[in-house]
Amino acid sequence: MKKKFVWVTTVLLAGSLCAVGCAQQDPAAEGDASGEGKQYANSIEESEAVLAEENARWQEINKEYAPEIRTLEDGTKVQRTPSEYQCYHWNRPYEEGTTYNNYFLDADNRGCGACHEDLGDALSNMEYAHPTVWNDALGSKLTVDQCMLCHSADDGQEMGTVMHAVHYGERNGTNFEDRGGKCISCHNITENGNGAELWDEVKYDHLDGIVKVKDVQGEFKFDQTTTTAPEDMFTYDWIHSNYDHLIHIMGKNVLDAEMPQDFVDNWEVTINGLVNKPYTAKLADLIAEAEGAGATVTKLSKIHCVDNMPGGGGISNVEITGIPLSWLIEKGGGASKDITGVLFDRREFHTNGEMTHSNRGVPEASFDDVYLVYEIGGKRLDPSQGSPCINWVEGCDAQSFVKQCMGYTLTDEEKPWEDWMMNGFNSYGEGPYINKPNASILKVPEGMIIETGKPFTFEGYADAYDEAVTKLEFSMDNGKTWTAYDLGQTDPRQWVYWHYTWTPETDGSYVLTIRGITETGLVSVNNQEVMVTAKSNVEG
Repeated sequence: MKKKFVWVTTVLLAGSLCAVGCAQQDPAAEGDASGEGKQYANSIEESEAVLAEENARWQEINKEYAPEIRTLEDGTKVQRTPSEYQCYHWNRPYEEGTTYNNYFLDADNRGCGACHEDLGDALSNMEYAHPTVWNDALGSKLTVDQCMLCHSADDGQEMGTVMHAVHYGERNGTNFEDRGGKCISCHNITENGNGAELWDEVKYDHLDGIVKVKDVQGEFKFDQTTTTAPEDMFTYDWIHSNYDHLIHIMGKNVLDAEMPQDFVDNWEVTINGLVNKPYTAKLADLIAEAEGAGATVTKLSKIHCVDNMPGGGGISNVEITGIPLSWLIEKGGGASKDITGVLFDRREFHTNGEMTHSNRGVPEASFDDVYLVYEIGGKRLDPSQGSPCINWVEGCDAQSFVKQCMGYTLTDEEKPWEDWMMNGFNSYGEGPYINKPNASILKVPEGMIIETGKPFTFEGYADAYDEAVTKLEFSMDNGKTWTAYDLGQTDPRQWVYWHYTWTPETDGSYVLTIRGITETGLVSVNNQEVMVTAKSNVEG
């Protein structure tokens, strides 16, 4: 690359010299009636004149290729490409900033953010109903990492196949190319053996002008009591069955409709299988009896999807009110024999009215973590939350949170309980966890402009499903140094919600990286990076 830059420099300089030479021979330009060119006292003076012209030309290039400042729909200003205030390049360290990032790397026109202000909006406006992985209320910023987890190579809809077809296919190909789309728009092509990397995955390793801060210092605090409003609770509104598609349509992301009252009033819950006295009762009667017995529980608890990547919105911390599974079993006279666990019942598992299968449940050791929840935040459930009741399992990923729960079946069969309680995504047991612990930064769009010299507060959550997060670490030098904060013994049944206040000392772009550590020593391996752009004049 350096040889190419030198060649470009030579060509540009030669072009400038030609331009200067032509200008010297132009009598009108010089105002010299004799037609003779400008005379210099010596070679130093002539060189200074050429250099001044060269500098002026590069300053114009710097202005033309200056990083773009955008105003998002919500009024937030962002600059996605760093200004290179103090970087040294082959041309010279111009005080106003150099142009490597845009003149050579074309950074403003690369990555998902070049075309999509918000990937969540792109998905929500698709003609094909996409699972609701966005979460506007939480302020999560969907990244390509979330896309890559779901579109993995094992499901036939891998990322490369889908994205190339979407961007170059019949429906969108012309629009993509008309907007300047090409391979380099999404990829970084290298000679390092990594082939066609995704630009968004590696851009901070290649962009110049990012200010590195060793042992970054700030004010850190956290709690586990920050809650999500009931109406803002996340729901992926999954669409892998007709049953789930119906909930998706009724839910807050489509019709936002209420369940018919008679549907709620007549909802029944069945406790059967290896229980001494199997029974079926209306939910309303169960609630009244449990409340009368003082058995219901109201507490803070979190729900976290196994497919939620760092920075994602697939998590909520809410107040639940529910009936413990242990009480429901006790009401049926307890287990009739030795059991291994319980299966969760839902409409999708039924054929001709009978439950024919279930691939959700927990072992007996987890019974105390299971609740039949009928209120969230003191309100009855809406369709997206699973009205009229949802099965709730603490210390387990959200796949076991069965909406419209119809009951429980005690069993003595050996089931793949661990597979049903994934508690973090590890490629189905084939590799390390890529989102456990999940340490996430929220509410910061890429390149968000903040004010130099004034404190700025980052915020987000950390969670590790069934494990406690005991430490959070921050870096502003690409992970060379980490500033650690011990959390003590946290409760894994709730998220950790953190705030980190830091002050940029100089103008420039800064990248904050966060990682978490659990009580068993698991360390985040897919660390989220968020860039902010500090300016003395935030209006400029």
